[in-house]
Order: sequence, then structure tokens, then C-alpha cells
Amino acid sequence: MRHYLSALCLLFVSICAFSTPAETPPEPALRIATPWPAQNAIIMMLGYGGNIIGTSRVAKQIPLFRQMLPQIDNVPVIGTTGGNELNIEQILSLRTDILFIHDGIRVPQQEVLAQAGVRVLAFKANSMDALRERVKLTGEALGPDAAEKAAQYERYFRDNIRRVQERLKNVPASARLRVYHSMGNPLYTSGRPSLNQDWMDLAGAVNVAENWFPAHSSANGEVSSEQIIAVDPQVIIAMNRRDAEFIQQSPQWQSIDAVRNGRVYTNPRGMFWWCRETSEEALQFLWLATVLYPDAFADIDMRNETATFYQAFYGITLTPQQITDILQPE
Repeated sequence: MRHYLSALCLLFVSICAFSTPAETPPEPALRIATPWPAQNAIIMMLGYGGNIIGTSRVAKQIPLFRQMLPQIDNVPVIGTTGGNELNIEQILSLRTDILFIHDGIRVPQQEVLAQAGVRVLAFKANSMDALRERVKLTGEALGPDAAEKAAQYERYFRDNIRRVQERLKNVPASARLRVYHSMGNPLYTSGRPSLNQDWMDLAGAVNVAENWFPAHSSANGEVSSEQIIAVDPQVIIAMNRRDAEFIQQSPQWQSIDAVRNGRVYTNPRGMFWWCRETSEEALQFLWLATVLYPDAFADIDMRNETATFYQAFYGITLTPQQITDILQPE
């Protein structure tokens, strides 16, 4: 009987020991919040997606991001007006350790956050150099493992620049194509200086809007269809499919070279839009170069490049359909 009771006690202890973790999953050791949609993709790449306890509404709507981080559906939104204003009370209630923002965001009651031990990291944006620096600094803030992944990313980024530059040597300046990029609205675009200008430069594109915003601090804004018609872009890159379809179907755009020749493209979107402040920017200029100059980049297969990137940096083995959804998003 004594042995029987001892066995029952051991069984009870074992059941309790094995059932507790399933019933009470451990909370992340480092609690991260960011209202910056694209920063979520960078945090995910660096291995800390599961540590995000406050996010943005846009990040929660990206299909691939939700597939790869399903718990994001239950993570609260911490910013309003597109993430440009913060709910400080909510950030404190989430016991946030690190808050990542861009330097244009308004942070009320900063002293309250500091007293609560919330580390606020504000980064510059809207340039390729700023993006690469942000990946580096984010990695350093998250820890040695993330810092090493950030360094690996930088090496990959530099190698892609080298690969593109080598092939662009075979494309003379006179053959470089005029490109118009629409940003969430067919008539909204950007010039120099801007992140969009940077990836166009790297891809060997001639941005038709390069000098359209000389007095505008952010080098972007709404333009007229007459301006676009006058410069007659040979290729149009729309940030989303809705705008691409509008441009292709609108009578007002039919005289434009890109529309007449079927060269209106929807920008790829993975964890975020490749063209906007995400770690996937390392693929953006490579993709655009293959679109603009297919002969010079005939040896580059963007399906393979996409699969390799997400495997190396996100640990994801994409299905053929997922690759299609990234390169030709709905």
C-alpha cells in the first residue's frame, strides 16, 4: 500500500509539472512596443517578434506577418493617427521595456516613461542609410543574438548592392528608364531626398519626380496627372494593386508610355511593403532592377531570391503560393 500511495503522489506531481507550462505560457522576458508598422518586421527578423506586446493597426493587417506571428492578433494597438501619437497609459500598463519609434512621433510625458524604466529609442527615417542604421541599432538594443543577425543582414544588403551595380554597368545612362512611383494614392509620390529616391537610385531608375519637391521638407506630396503625363514615365510602380488597376484603367492615364506598354507593376509586399522602411528593403532595389532591365539581370530569379531571403532572415520556408503572394500581392 505504501508503494502504491508513493506512486500516486509521484504521478500527481508529474501531471502538475507537465500541465503548468501549457496552461500558463511564459511571458516574454523583454517586452517590446512599437507603433511604427515597418519596425515590427525588423523586430521579427531579429528574432524578437514573440516579444512584441504593443503594435500598430497596420502591422496587424499584413497577411504574411499575421501568418508567421499569429499571436499578433491579440497584441493591442498602442498608437493613434497612424502611430504618430502614443497612448502612454497603455504603454505603461503593458509593462513595456523598450519602445521603438521614429523621430517624428510625438511622445507625451516622456519623464513618466523614463521613471517607469521604459527605454525609448527614436530613429531617423526616409533614407536607405537611416534604415540600415536602424536595423543595426535595433539589434544592439535587443541583445547579442539580434546584433549578430543585424550584422548578417548588413552583409547581405551590401552584397545585393554589389550584384546590382555589377550588372548595371551593362546599362548605359541613355538606356536608364523613367519611373514613377505612387504611394498609396495614384497621385502621391516622392522625390529627392527620400527612401524611395534611394532605392530607385540603387536600381538604376530615373525618378521622374526627383526634383518636384524642392521646398518640401519631406520631399513627398500630391501631384497632378498633368505633371505625370508631361514626363511620360516608361514604368510605373504602384504601392498597392488598387492603384495599379486604377492607373491601368483610367482614361486619363492611357497616353502614358508605361500604361500603353503594359509596364505598370504592383510593389511586392511580405512582412511589409518592400518599398517602405522594412528590412525587406534589401530586396526592393534588386527586384526593381530585374523589372527595369531584364536582359542585364537575366541570371537573377526573384522567386529564388525571395525564398532565400525569408529563409535566412526570418527562418521561414515559403510555399510557392506564398512567394507568388509576395511578388504579386492582392
